[in-house]
Amino acid sequence: MTTYYKQTEIKAAIDQLADDFLKECKRCEELPEGFVDLIKHNFLAKFVCYDKETKTIEIGVEDNSPDALYPKIKVYKYSLNSKTWIRDSFKNDLNDLHFYGLVIKPKQILKRCRCNFNVRFKRIHPRREMAL
Repeated sequence: MTTYYKQTEIKAAIDQLADDFLKECKRCEELPEGFVDLIKHNFLAKFVCYDKETKTIEIGVEDNSPDALYPKIKVYKYSLNSKTWIRDSFKNDLNDLHFYGLVIKPKQILKRCRCNFNVRFKRIHPRREMAL
């Protein structure tokens, strides 16, 4: 089934998703796979990693200089405490919005499944029925 989002809805959903990813990163001290994909897309990055010592996200972006034989990769470091860097990296092109829609969709499906699972689980297996 096809779902259509307005540009403002996509931005709001991605902003919320970025918040969730940052919280998850702080809690687990790892970058979620979806967050890596989002950062690579927004920054056109060659690599993304989490530095546990400094609690920063390192993003390697290729420096395109025409006279270099080998590409140089410039490393940017961003704090987990600030989300302005990820918010400022969002793009408004049609292809970018399509990518964001693909990133949002699984998150909403997962959210829906968890809620339904919890409700079903409580109805099927309450403690009183298990004791009988």
